[in-house]
Amino acid sequence: MIEQKLADSLNWTLLHVLIVIYEEGSVSAAANRLNITQSAVSQSLKKLEEKIESQLVIRNTKPLKLTPIGHYCLQVAQTIFTEITSIEAMKGSNSHLLEGEIKLLVASRIHNPKYNDFLVYFKKKYPNITLDLIVKSSKEILNDIKQKNPAIGICLGRHTPEILNQKLLFEQRFYLYCGYHHPLFSASNLSLNDLLQEDFIALVSEEIGDVLSPITLFKEANGLTGRVSAYTNNLDEAVRLIYTGYGIGALPDQFIAATYLESKLRRLPPKEGVADIPVHIFWHKHRMLSLIEAKFIEEIVEFDIAVNDPSKNE
Repeated sequence: MIEQKLADSLNWTLLHVLIVIYEEGSVSAAANRLNITQSAVSQSLKKLEEKIESQLVIRNTKPLKLTPIGHYCLQVAQTIFTEITSIEAMKGSNSHLLEGEIKLLVASRIHNPKYNDFLVYFKKKYPNITLDLIVKSSKEILNDIKQKNPAIGICLGRHTPEILNQKLLFEQRFYLYCGYHHPLFSASNLSLNDLLQEDFIALVSEEIGDVLSPITLFKEANGLTGRVSAYTNNLDEAVRLIYTGYGIGALPDQFIAATYLESKLRRLPPKEGVADIPVHIFWHKHRMLSLIEAKFIEEIVEFDIAVNDPSKNE
């Protein structure tokens, strides 16, 4: 309540005066820059110190020096006024003025042409925004976001914690595949019945309750009871194992289109695929977003990323 009382009663103009005093190095120079009297600058500084109940500036030094609490107030003031100057850019007409860094936690191997298009669009519209991308598993990303870490997550999420906001971006369709060195690669007239006893390559997140559990539910519902010959938490390794004939496995179709082994993998029945796995953008409900984070979320949600998969209508 004490902190809120200060925030409610503090005149933000006083913080601006503190910034100018520090940048100009003296009260007189600050007065010239602000086009007001030295007395007015001194009174503003005094009012700010009274509000903070601490001395902010060490007098009689050239240039003026700040006390430790003065430096902290300066940092707060600079943050506030950086955000204020971004308001005009938020309108869209001056998007090039927005600058800063956005930390993105992204699940590996997310492939979607429209997602790539969005990144192209965002870079052109906001050339001064830096993206700091860190690749993690979906489970790690959700855990990090839950801890109110200053980041935005783009990942799979089956059971979203209540403390997180989420928006659906697109869905990844998973199909069953075999590889060049598997007997089914050259077989003809395959049906789902031909897969019933085949060994499987499984991703760790296919466990019941995890993000890819719909794949396991599909296999159980359709009697695909072959043993799991290998587990992995990495899509690239899953592709390698499928290609080398260790078993068949479920892979996202758009990811396959982007891999160099596409011609060495064969899509298996059923024609409609196994499951649609949604990809969401996540952020914490109770963490205040920066302006550029809010703009990124607004833009990616409004951008038409969802791709209509023609195979759904076959």
